[in-house]
Amino acid sequence: MAKQTLARSFFNAFRGIKHTLRDRNFVITIMAGIGAVSLSLALGLERGEKIIILMLTAFVLAAEAMNTACERMLDIVTTQHHPEVARIKDIFAGAVLIYSVAAFIIGFWIFGNAFMRL
Repeated sequence: MAKQTLARSFFNAFRGIKHTLRDRNFVITIMAGIGAVSLSLALGLERGEKIIILMLTAFVLAAEAMNTACERMLDIVTTQHHPEVARIKDIFAGAVLIYSVAAFIIGFWIFGNAFMRL
């Protein structure tokens, strides 16, 4: 197989994001991320705080994308219910939950401090 060009690699990556946009949880995460980034700009957070909010948003989105890819891959492997497949899906969902809870706590702390400064 011939090595693909850098442009083709980017095209495929963006196509992967497009596929992920069909996942409800990914779209909800995007909306929450847009809200958090917008609020960080509206409140005039410090540069470092804005970077943290943006990075947390990106981490949660990446985790959600990996979870979606895993679920789709496992759905191809077996179409019948299998307890181990269900456990693997739960583990990936749990990883997204860990990222999300951590992002929420850190965001709450950053935004809480920003509101106290008002």
